[in-house]
Amino acid sequence: MIKLVIITTVPITLTGILADQPKFLAEHFDVVIISSPEEELKQVSRNECLPIHSVPMQRGISPFKDLISLFKMIKALRKLKPDIVHSYTPKAGFITMLAGFLCRVPVRVHTFTGLIFPTTTGIKQKILIWMDRLICACATTIVPEGNGVKQDLINYGITKKELKVIGHGNIAGVNTDYFNRDVVINEGTDSALRTQLNLSKDAFLFCFVGRFTQDKGFFELLEAFNRLPENAHLLLVGAMDERLPLPKEITQSIKNHPRIHDIGWQDDVRPALAVSDVLVLPSYREGFPNTPLQAGAMALPCIVTDINGCNEIITPGINGWLVAAKNCDALFDAMLSSMKASNLTKLGENARLAIENKFEKTAHWQKMLDFYNEKFNSLNK
Repeated sequence: MIKLVIITTVPITLTGILADQPKFLAEHFDVVIISSPEEELKQVSRNECLPIHSVPMQRGISPFKDLISLFKMIKALRKLKPDIVHSYTPKAGFITMLAGFLCRVPVRVHTFTGLIFPTTTGIKQKILIWMDRLICACATTIVPEGNGVKQDLINYGITKKELKVIGHGNIAGVNTDYFNRDVVINEGTDSALRTQLNLSKDAFLFCFVGRFTQDKGFFELLEAFNRLPENAHLLLVGAMDERLPLPKEITQSIKNHPRIHDIGWQDDVRPALAVSDVLVLPSYREGFPNTPLQAGAMALPCIVTDINGCNEIITPGINGWLVAAKNCDALFDAMLSSMKASNLTKLGENARLAIENKFEKTAHWQKMLDFYNEKFNSLNK
């Protein structure tokens, strides 16, 4: 049986985005998981019921710690002797592809998700570009998460190897049975949240779900929101990004605003999406974001920035609005338009249909199964 090792920098990728995908693949392959030794790794073990190995990996640039991670990854791969290694996220890719190359793993796959270097400058950008080029040099197969990521890899000359998006993009797809507005309404969790928020009947609720960091466009979101009519409300779901936290003036504005509701991190975001009218994601950069996929499955129109991934999910006038990144006026216009839109329900229905047709989780799993079989079989020709 083919031995497949799936590797992420931190286990939260496996408890969230990739949840249950390794378990499905284990029906066809001998699957092992490697990630950093954080508390969530125990949850991964319980959820996936698969062998788990821990290799510490530092998210940021840390040459000494990265060297230790490399030695430990080499040790793990020599012990496991995999046929395929597949890494997700930047640091896991850097460590895994280099270790896989040195260990002569036959198939070495890395998936590029959100690229960092296009929105950085100076020496940091040069380092990130060099690291991504090294990842590609050591990999046998490079998978861009979406067409926008693919184009950036080409435009910056990261690699000349073949780049092929799997399916319509994204790394996991969406469980549309779980992300279903009717299910949430039947459970009553949406009405409970509406009562908790003390929303009036005429309140129009925008929802943001994600990390609380400036790269998600918080400055533009608050500027645009403050210009909206008094019946506009904003629901914030997520946690502060400790690496790049929001400035104090922004956190203070959120705390003091009577129509901004910060409910923090939620393991289940469905009630927040079900109670909302429109999702807003004014991010500066993404790979292929999961939030608009989940919102779309919940029949929620989305206002997103015209960036990688987002513009592969949202079609203006069909299931939402696209606006220029870092543009308060464009974001305000779209938010105001959504409040006045007479076809909001239709946009939501279109959003749900698009997710069902393109991003259903089980269909994506089958594409992953076909992908691995194709890569392994190509070695034996």
